[in-house]
Amino acid sequence: MKPWIYMLAALFLLAALPAVASAAPPAHNYDCSDTTPTAYDARVDQAAMYYSSSSSTNAHASTAYGQFRSDAVFFFNGHGLYYDDSHKGGGIKFSSESWILADTDGHYPGNDRYYITDYGTDIRDVLLAVYLACHTSHYNPYNGDLLQQTMNKGADICLGGFDGEVEVENGKCWSGSFWDRLRNGETVASAASNAKDDCYLHWPFGYHGVDTYEISGSYNSCLTPARYGGVY
Repeated sequence: MKPWIYMLAALFLLAALPAVASAAPPAHNYDCSDTTPTAYDARVDQAAMYYSSSSSTNAHASTAYGQFRSDAVFFFNGHGLYYDDSHKGGGIKFSSESWILADTDGHYPGNDRYYITDYGTDIRDVLLAVYLACHTSHYNPYNGDLLQQTMNKGADICLGGFDGEVEVENGKCWSGSFWDRLRNGETVASAASNAKDDCYLHWPFGYHGVDTYEISGSYNSCLTPARYGGVY
C-alpha cells in the first residue's frame, strides 16, 4: 500500500473518534405505582432534545441510585416520605419499600435505603434532577433535605420537589406540560411555572399541590443543547 493511502486511512480514523466519544447524555425517568405514564412521556420529550433517555415503572431504589451517577437528567414521579408523627420530606419511595433519602439521623424507613449524602461528588454531572412527589422539598429533621443535598453534591439544577401534597392526576398533568415546554425551548423555571398554570383547569380543578414546587441552581437555563451538568 502506498504511503498516501496510509495517511488517508489515518485521517478517516481520526475523523471517526469524536463521534465515538460524544455519546448522548443519559436521562433516566421513573414512575412508581399510580403515576404512569409520566416517565415514558418524559422519555419521549428528552429523546427529541437528543438525550439518551429511558423510562421504567416500579424500579427498585438501588437501580435508580446507581444510574443517578451517570445521568444528565434524573426524573422521579411517585411518593414522598411521611412519618406517622407528621415529620415529612427527605425521601422518595421506589418498589419493595426501597428509598432514596437525603440523609439519616437514625430513622430508617422501609426495607432498603440509599443516601444522597453518600455520593461524594458522584452526581456532579447532573444537569437537572426533578422529584415530583409530595413533601420532597420539605426539610425533614430525620432525613434531611433532598433539594439541598442534591445541590450540595454538584447538580446544576434541582426541582427539589413539592412542599405540599400533589394530587396524582395534577402531577401527571404538570409533568406532561413541563417536559413538553422544555422540549420547545423554555427555561426550567419558565417550564415549571407555566406547567403549574396549565394544570389549574385540569381535573380536578385547582393546583392541588403543583404550585408548591421549589427550585434551586441555574434554573434559567434550558435543557438544549443536550449536555451534562457542570459544562458552561
